[in-house]
Amino acid sequence: MKNIILSLFILTFLFSGCIDENITHVSENLEITSSYSLPIGQAEYDINEYLNALKDSPFPWQDSLYYNDTLYPNYLEYVDEYDIKAFDFSRLGEELDMIESIMFRIIIDNGYPTKAISQVYFSDMAMAYIIDSVFAGGPHIIQPATIDDNGKVVEPYHEVFDVYMPQQFIDNMADIQHVSIFNRVYTVREDIFHTKFYSGYMFKVHIGIRVGLRFNIEDMQE
Repeated sequence: MKNIILSLFILTFLFSGCIDENITHVSENLEITSSYSLPIGQAEYDINEYLNALKDSPFPWQDSLYYNDTLYPNYLEYVDEYDIKAFDFSRLGEELDMIESIMFRIIIDNGYPTKAISQVYFSDMAMAYIIDSVFAGGPHIIQPATIDDNGKVVEPYHEVFDVYMPQQFIDNMADIQHVSIFNRVYTVREDIFHTKFYSGYMFKVHIGIRVGLRFNIEDMQE
């Protein structure tokens, strides 16, 4: 990994002109900042398992919805989905001491005509406890997709989040080995009496990480 960092330093050095007046001497106290990005993973969800189960449900029921243009009773106001990604942050190894910032980019596409909520949790190897989460204030509300006059989705709701993590997260990175993506898709909305769902609807999440580094040229000589 030091070879990668050294290569980043050389490129920065060549293009920045950070050379003393005496070109034969380079300051040993030169501080370098750099960054790189890594994919965490992506997840695609649908709630078709729940919707398909409604076909065997008897009427009447207080709520109902359309699924593939057929009216069914609706027993749940929302459906939860989880996806767990193994990602060992300790594999960054010696870089952990050089990390200055961590930023997560989360891209969400809600293809459902109802709102959703989303959260990303970080846990230890045994998944015994949650170490941290991306949205500090709790799960983030995702707006519904755009629908036409007939209640059909014409365009998914798209949102991009760039979330910088606090120092506490950086301090605990060595213990993080799992990333859990939680999403809740609602089956009702206040402004529509019978919400329409179709089997082709999807909820998509993409997660990447950008690691910011700060180190001294002396670190490359150890």
